[in-house]
Amino acid sequence: LGEVWSAQTLAAYLQFAGEPCEWLDARDILIVPETDGGLGEKGQAIDTIVPLWDETSALLQGWWEKKFGTSGGAKAPFVIITGFVCSTSSGRPTTLKRSGSDYSATIFAKLLGASSVTMWKNVNGVYTADPRRVPDAFSIPQLTFDEAMELAYFGGQVLHPSAMIPCIEGRIPVLVKNVFNPSHPGTRVYGRGDAWLRWDDQDDPIDPVMPVKALTSIEKIALVTLSGASFLGTHGVARRMMEALSSVSVNVILTSQGSSEHSITVAVDESQADIAAQSIEQAFSVELSRDSEIRVKCRKACSILAVIGEGMKNTTNISGRFFSALGKAKCNIVAIAQGSSERNISAVVDREDLSRALRAAHAGFTLSKVIVSVGIIGAGKVGTQLMDQLASFQLRTEAKNEKIPALIELRGLSLEVRAVCDVDKMLLAEHGLPYNNILTGSDKVCNLEQLFAGLPKTKGAEDDIRLVDTDMTAFEEFLDTKRIPHKIIVDCTASEEVADMYEGWLKRGINVISPNKKMGAGSLERYRRVMEIKRDSEVMWFYDSTVGAQLPIISMLHDVLQTGDSISLVEGSLSGTFGYILDKLERNPEMKFSEAFVGAQAADLLEPDPREDLTGQDTARKALILARELGLELELQDVQVESIVPAGFGSATTPESWEELLAMLRSSTDDLVAAKMKESKDKGEVLRYISKIDVKAGTVTVGLRSVSRESTFGTLREYETVVQVVSERYTPTTPLVLRGAGAGSMVTASGVFATMLRLSRRLGS
Repeated sequence: LGEVWSAQTLAAYLQFAGEPCEWLDARDILIVPETDGGLGEKGQAIDTIVPLWDETSALLQGWWEKKFGTSGGAKAPFVIITGFVCSTSSGRPTTLKRSGSDYSATIFAKLLGASSVTMWKNVNGVYTADPRRVPDAFSIPQLTFDEAMELAYFGGQVLHPSAMIPCIEGRIPVLVKNVFNPSHPGTRVYGRGDAWLRWDDQDDPIDPVMPVKALTSIEKIALVTLSGASFLGTHGVARRMMEALSSVSVNVILTSQGSSEHSITVAVDESQADIAAQSIEQAFSVELSRDSEIRVKCRKACSILAVIGEGMKNTTNISGRFFSALGKAKCNIVAIAQGSSERNISAVVDREDLSRALRAAHAGFTLSKVIVSVGIIGAGKVGTQLMDQLASFQLRTEAKNEKIPALIELRGLSLEVRAVCDVDKMLLAEHGLPYNNILTGSDKVCNLEQLFAGLPKTKGAEDDIRLVDTDMTAFEEFLDTKRIPHKIIVDCTASEEVADMYEGWLKRGINVISPNKKMGAGSLERYRRVMEIKRDSEVMWFYDSTVGAQLPIISMLHDVLQTGDSISLVEGSLSGTFGYILDKLERNPEMKFSEAFVGAQAADLLEPDPREDLTGQDTARKALILARELGLELELQDVQVESIVPAGFGSATTPESWEELLAMLRSSTDDLVAAKMKESKDKGEVLRYISKIDVKAGTVTVGLRSVSRESTFGTLREYETVVQVVSERYTPTTPLVLRGAGAGSMVTASGVFATMLRLSRRLGS
């Protein structure tokens, strides 16, 4: 036996070093009854071997007097005891089974009246969760014995529940420390949880902010359910079921039952699932033969997840936070149970969801960071700016501006950019892109191949970050990792094809943030389907930045409507391109429209296809998005739009067609706009490109309009966006006005990022 050899070896070393020391073979001292029981696998509660205390104590006293005498020496001796092994009362050598060495330590601690027991492990104490499944898990400074036993019973891998009983009986503290990091304080286990059991000398104040100490799980369990309408109100069903399971030595880990006894579900070790179901079928064979509605069902591939903490007692909303966290992570709860002690709430989930459930619940009780998996589609100007802002956010130290409440709220939030793609390539990072390497600080468009080439290559982690050809199905599968419960896709494109994918993402539980206007102003039928998915589930689609970038135009309309007001008219200057151009022409009478248009391009105001600006289609989409928010069910073709370029002009995204576009503007549009500018100036007014949503008439119009210089629209400068709302509360003489910079990649990315932060806080709350 390894224990015997190692005990003799260590004792010999200490004796050689001059220390008073003896080794003790526990088979000669520790006596247990004749039984086939034992501690069993961790996470399983089977019959515990209870020592014959009187016989064992007498043998230990005799051994001690023989080795050290009765008076004791000047220096307390070392006693090296073999763990794990013992003998029966008939003298047959046996063991304490799995985790028996821990049990040996606590047994001898009680017998010897030890002041403490230190369990040397390979981790820094008892953790808030399994760090292999929850990387943010950390060691717990202090636990009561009741908390520790709950953790151990439900699969805690550090201590076994029965091993703590001798220390409870002897009121002996248990210290769990790391043999490879002895300076770490580890975890101290001492005291009781229930008020009537608490010890006078225990000091374990409950943290009201973190009432849950830890989460634990049992991975391989099965659910066996007995159900039938004829059981309603029938007495003794539960008793017969438990007796049947006991007769075949099946251990019940968890029970879930309604008060009517219409159905009873038990969780058992998966290896015992079949025999458990057979025993119940045999016990209820008469009922099963008479009533076809009575069923015995077995569901395998399940896991138990439990939240544990003394602070849960008499604390409201613990169950709500627990189940809400699992729901937001799209983890289906199969069964639930809560002990009357109130220190444990257990839920059964599908085994494939266990890691995601653990991470979600761990973050839900502020035991770790809220981690959000982010995928960015479109590495153009907005996508690049968004990555820069994300990097700056994550690299900012917590100490900076720590007194600002808005920034304090963001502590504990981790946004992990796991995937970025453009038309040709996609960058996939298993543990997120390193922010130090994606922070460019420039206004250049991100090149994924150059970004990948500049990333540090870690030996042995070649697959951690990969650059592959764009495949949107693979992109979606990669982002939807079970490792992270919360996911967000940001659509920074202007693509109709990408907008078509929203329904699938939302149904899958992936949240979507979109500055892309093609969904909000696309097919009305598709829009309705997406809004229905959003209403019927907790998954979110945010599109605030489609109109006004970071200006809260859409949320402002929601607030007005939800507080009972009735909006009759919305007018706005929604095009940053036209706002910039018309302001330049007004302040520079000699400037041509085509020249101001080139300036708008340099100012990063144009759409990827400038036709969208010149034909008014981009503005029409923004106006249609607002109109749909006000209840108007219109299509894009229903919007009356004034274009300043000839119909049918081709794409202007290549250098050749850009030059063609400028030539066309010089030949026709320059004079047309100049004439309208003069006409407006002659009236003492200015020219603006205005959207008008008349809710009562059910119409939307977009076009050039001459307005007073002193009006809300007349005072606009450069690429300002303004929206003016008339309602029952806000009259035409005192409208509600929202105004500010509302165009350009920087403010658009800021709007997307602000939405991402709000959504992430909601997911983690």
